[in-house]
Amino acid sequence: MEVLRTPESSPPEIFLKKKLIRLNKFECINIQDSEDFNSKVLQSSTPVIVDFHATWCGPCKLLGPRLETIVSEKKGKVLLAKVDIDEISELAIDYGVKSVPTVISFINGKQQDTFIGLKEDDQIQTFVDNLVQ
Repeated sequence: MEVLRTPESSPPEIFLKKKLIRLNKFECINIQDSEDFNSKVLQSSTPVIVDFHATWCGPCKLLGPRLETIVSEKKGKVLLAKVDIDEISELAIDYGVKSVPTVISFINGKQQDTFIGLKEDDQIQTFVDNLVQ
């Protein structure tokens, strides 16, 4: 099976067996520190969903891809940011994260809603839909 990638095109395209597949242009924001969180989440004019997770957390590994898929379907109406609580523990403390995964939504820098733990896809969809109404 031959896969050809086009040069820097937007959105990225892959030609597979003479069939054009357009990939969603989706980028997850990996928060590096408190300053990064402030500029990319709190100062964002676009609603942001923040996934507080840990690399050792099984439910986090299941939730992450689900969040990415559902957020990518919103085509830029909402952003997804990820915070590794072991790397940036002060943010976890600031936002009262006591277990992972914890997901918090923000609009114009203000906390809107939260859920804790692994959820079903329809529950995640409702959470995201409520943010972008």
